Amino acid sequence: MLPEFLQSSYSRYKADTNTFATWLLETANQCGYRPPALSATISTAEKGKRKGKNHGLAADPLHYSATTKDLQKLAEVVASSAGTVPKSVLTIAKRAIKLRKAVTSWFLGQASCSFHHRAEQICETLEWKTNQPAKPDAKQPSPTSEAQSDEADADRFLNKFAVLTVEEPQDTAGETQPTSAESKKVVKVTVVEEDDDEAGDSYLNPLLIPGLEQYANIHFHDHSMTWSEYRDQKIDLMNAAVVTDSALQLARDLAQDVEADWRTSLAGKRDDVQNIVFNLAVYTRGISASPSIEIGLPYNKNMADIADWCYVPTKVLLESFADVLQDNHQPVFKKGYFGTYNPKANRERMSVGQKFNEDKIILLSILPEFCMFDTFKIQMPTEDAITRGLSEFAKTKRVTLWLCFVSQIFLDVHHIMRHSTLGAFGDLRMSGLRIQKTIDDYLQLSRTHPQPKFWPKEGDEEIQYIASTVKSWIIRDLFLDIRVRSKLDGIGSQPEKHALFSQHAILCGLILFNLNMRMQLVGQQLVTQWYDVQQLAFLHNLVIHSPTHRDLRWPDMDAFIKIHGESHIFVGSRPKNANESLNRLELATGISSAANFARDSRSKKFHKPDGKNPRVLKPTTAVANLFFAQYVGGPEEDAGILNIDRILDELSQKSKLESSSKEVQRANPELIIAQKWSNAHNIDTLQVLAFLKTKLFEEEPILLYNYFGMHKRSIELLRLIRDKEHQKFVQYFTSAYMLDESFISNIVILIHHVAQGSAQNARAMGLGSGGAEVGSRIVTSAGDVMREYLKKNGDVACKELRVFCKNKKPIQDDVAYDKGKSDKLVYSWLSLEDVLGPQGMASFMTGIPIA
Repeated sequence: MLPEFLQSSYSRYKADTNTFATWLLETANQCGYRPPALSATISTAEKGKRKGKNHGLAADPLHYSATTKDLQKLAEVVASSAGTVPKSVLTIAKRAIKLRKAVTSWFLGQASCSFHHRAEQICETLEWKTNQPAKPDAKQPSPTSEAQSDEADADRFLNKFAVLTVEEPQDTAGETQPTSAESKKVVKVTVVEEDDDEAGDSYLNPLLIPGLEQYANIHFHDHSMTWSEYRDQKIDLMNAAVVTDSALQLARDLAQDVEADWRTSLAGKRDDVQNIVFNLAVYTRGISASPSIEIGLPYNKNMADIADWCYVPTKVLLESFADVLQDNHQPVFKKGYFGTYNPKANRERMSVGQKFNEDKIILLSILPEFCMFDTFKIQMPTEDAITRGLSEFAKTKRVTLWLCFVSQIFLDVHHIMRHSTLGAFGDLRMSGLRIQKTIDDYLQLSRTHPQPKFWPKEGDEEIQYIASTVKSWIIRDLFLDIRVRSKLDGIGSQPEKHALFSQHAILCGLILFNLNMRMQLVGQQLVTQWYDVQQLAFLHNLVIHSPTHRDLRWPDMDAFIKIHGESHIFVGSRPKNANESLNRLELATGISSAANFARDSRSKKFHKPDGKNPRVLKPTTAVANLFFAQYVGGPEEDAGILNIDRILDELSQKSKLESSSKEVQRANPELIIAQKWSNAHNIDTLQVLAFLKTKLFEEEPILLYNYFGMHKRSIELLRLIRDKEHQKFVQYFTSAYMLDESFISNIVILIHHVAQGSAQNARAMGLGSGGAEVGSRIVTSAGDVMREYLKKNGDVACKELRVFCKNKKPIQDDVAYDKGKSDKLVYSWLSLEDVLGPQGMASFMTGIPIA
């Protein structure tokens, strides 16, 4: 079930209508008018109150049902009074009309609706009574422009993404007139549509069940925009996939509500929701139900808009596929049987029949792939709602509203991506090659030092498992391998390699999300246990505070510190000298005394980091981490978008510390969302999806940061420093200063002790003036090594981010990267070769797996 904080626009339509009606009733009551039916309701309530002897207790609100005729009378009373009508009240009324029209127009074919006419007449009656300026001659917009402005407000609300910039009208009941004692009775008004001349609309009432309309919103507004943004390289593949799959998760819960309501209201009926709604619309429009078989349609072509809205085309295709499913049998698709799919064709210019046939080719060619999951008991690294639904359909052969919906989403994403259907798998493959090279580099490095006792074997097992996932699913084609082993390759038409991935962009995105989340987690664990990158952060900070290396830049380290925060890495703000840096480093590593490193401590136990004391690195991708359990750690009931309220709570608290300026709020959609959440603890479904997309875009570079690469370069740099200063380390700390290569990060602590001693000796000799600290020779030497190494290796992680991220700016700006568009393209391809390596680049270009 949907969480309570998600509100559909159907609920908004009903709430707006009833709010406007309540204001009309209260204002008319203040003007001395009370509908006879309301007087009878109050009288009955008073008798019940006396009978029940409810002494001094607050009564429950009275419920009064009003028709549009009643509202028209109330509007006339208010219009003839001396008061004014707040403009925000009319905005609420017009918004309700817009929402109602958005649904009924589908079924009435843009024909008129008496509810619309009555409601619009009520607005016209009150229009001229809106708040007037104090001076009659003051320059004001014309009534026409005001009406257009109100229309624009309603239009903005209907666009659920643009609603982030619209302020909600405040409750204005009782604003214009003083409240009399008699009018203080609490009356809750509900608008009903039961006039005789509204009988035509009564057929449509079931269509406004909460959920069906929300289905249309999620379908038409969200995924088309999301995948257009991905296609146009505005957002990344993971973002598009997670947002879409979250929308499908919400839609699944809505489907349960819709079908439950229909079963309740249509007890005993054997037909399903889609057929009833479609036949109802056919009856209302007065159009023949005969299918247009001459153009290949299983329904009347004049009802195509309703058929699409009810997912009738996908229902027909799924039912036809269900007819050929047999137990213990793997279906195959005969290529060309229904025609040939042309991705370069312009779908907008196709006839209804041509569109239906194209959908038939796409859907029926891919459905056998989903049958393989059950036939061969295949376990994917992760699953999306579409894959799960169609795989289950292959077993049950049941066609439901939910199944039709997800199948249509699959087709729509395919149509949006039609000119680059391989784009999603191309992104997945390129990222897979990057992960493969990252792991290969790590394994090669691991062979150059003893197995650390502080690094558990489970860590390497997870790394190997990630590598195996990439190899099986991305580099190779597991489905194709199974077909060969099962001797299915000679039956029917041989599917192309990666047939499922090349057409299923959402699944590609979620597998990529799965791999990157796992790489982030194990990478952070690796760096936490070794504690090498963090110690080099201290050393780099100490070096840039020395007189000779103040200009030394390390973009990758700056990004690392920015991701996890200075206070977490440095146990507070950045240290400013060797003594302060050593104290903070000892706190971070858990070393209690410097005596372990003293020259006369040879008989004492040397410090052996076990990977438990260092401050643990934690994911800072808060929103992406909400989906970890769902897409990485296994599905859980409370996983994913249903927990987005946790993030909204945090954002709401943060927004209270932000500026209260309205201009700042309007410029920041997050603040508007936070304020709405803080005030009402309720938010529209599509606002949640838009918020999710924005936050995932912000977190993309953080999620893709390469911890393995930083670990590798840290070891390499530490070895260079060790080799250069080995004799000094032996001189100060004996030849036992490092047990083996797995403890190489200890030399940072040794350098700090030498630097601290140098500073103390300098102060004792009276060197340095004005409080300035004399630079340490060993720190200067380490800085020289760092400067030489970082010339080629200082921005490797940032270079990867610029190649793989759609969000380029939050981690590190690069002056060289901002030269121009043409330079960026060349730069990206050169960087891609650096990231993937020659073999990986060749594999990406040719599609041939790396041996």
